[in-house]
Amino acid sequence: MDFWAWLGRFHPALVHFPIGIIVVGIILYYINRYRPEWKVAQAISPVFFIGFISALLAALCGWMLAEEGGYDTNTLFWHRWLGVGIVLLSFGLWWWHSKDNLKPAKYGAPLLVAGILVTGHLGGNLTHGEGFLVEKGPEFLKKLTAYDEKTAIPTFDDPDSCNVYHDLIYPVLESKCISCHNSKLRKGGLDMSNTESLMKGGRNGEVIEGESVSSEIFKRVVLDPSSRKYMPPKGTPMSYREIKLLEWWIDAGAHFDKSVSQTETPKDIAGILLSRHKLDITPKSFLEKTKVPALEDQVFVELEKQGFAVQPLAMTSPFIDVRWKRVDSLSLSNALESLQSMASEQVAWLDLGESPLSDADLANVAKCKNLVRLKLQKTPVSDDGVKILSQLKHLESLNLYGTKITNSAAEHLSKMSSLRNLYVWQTGLDQENAENLETSNPDLEVVLGVSVGD
Repeated sequence: MDFWAWLGRFHPALVHFPIGIIVVGIILYYINRYRPEWKVAQAISPVFFIGFISALLAALCGWMLAEEGGYDTNTLFWHRWLGVGIVLLSFGLWWWHSKDNLKPAKYGAPLLVAGILVTGHLGGNLTHGEGFLVEKGPEFLKKLTAYDEKTAIPTFDDPDSCNVYHDLIYPVLESKCISCHNSKLRKGGLDMSNTESLMKGGRNGEVIEGESVSSEIFKRVVLDPSSRKYMPPKGTPMSYREIKLLEWWIDAGAHFDKSVSQTETPKDIAGILLSRHKLDITPKSFLEKTKVPALEDQVFVELEKQGFAVQPLAMTSPFIDVRWKRVDSLSLSNALESLQSMASEQVAWLDLGESPLSDADLANVAKCKNLVRLKLQKTPVSDDGVKILSQLKHLESLNLYGTKITNSAAEHLSKMSSLRNLYVWQTGLDQENAENLETSNPDLEVVLGVSVGD
């Protein structure tokens, strides 16, 4: 047993007694000064003496407790020496009053009250973290002290860009743990403010070891709140959802560089991410994940004049479905040039079927970089046109039925890794090349149609 360390643990129990006694002594002093007829003068000196002795004992225990370490050195310095000052000043009040020298007490009493308040505030910061006094205070006090509550729960749109630790776990640790486990305070020798010190652990070793059930950081937050090892000991504890996220992160390997989409997510965690962070991890299509500005109404009018039928893909979608209306008096080449200049980002579906489309016209089509569905059935498009279309990185559906493509187009089609549906019946692409395309891209279905002989 470390006897002196054990005695130091009595500091929290002893420190409140001298505060009360000294305050009572000061009250009696002012009563005697302004209401001498109440006859309290004889009680003042004994009360100050008891306050001095109890303050001395509390300060000695506090000094020994500080030797354990794990406290912010700057705050500890001022708390310690202000405590010593309170002991000396309380002794002075007793000494002066016992000698009937009341003039020093006139100035010493308010100074002692101020010292008790400041020392108590610093003690609260040492045990509960910086900003403890103003954490639940009025707004004007928080603004005056530049207190940052950090209580807002962040929301996310994309599981690819949401880092599990830095975006989901660290904010919880910051609000519930880091006020006591930081580079200055280091309670238990543990600094959780950066990844290196977190993994290093504290005086008792690592706090993250393998699975959550073996990790001290998790075991502490799921203890009975009445346990002296329960964390956090003061303030708002971790909620059920915060504990589940911490458990998930540790069991997934406690990585610091993985996003949500890179981490296996059980069904219950997916529900927490959706309800707590508004993060939907349901797989989304390319268009759902892509952000583009919506078109002005005037653009729709201009495209209609060029010979296109245009409509939004959905009520809230900025993407459009465009179809050539096959108006003989209008130039398709000019219309496609206008389309790519006015709406190259917004065109998602494009139907140019049964039009006088040339391979050269496809240069403007290829500039519509967000195209996912393209219909070119019964057009003069050839292998050269398909080569141009291979620039489309997100094309999922391509209808080349009745076009002039041959087996040579297979080389260009194989480069379109995003393709899922390819319609090539009544073309020069044979069965063997169609099967090779499906082999090279397992997600692709090549539709050759049904022959009469089948």
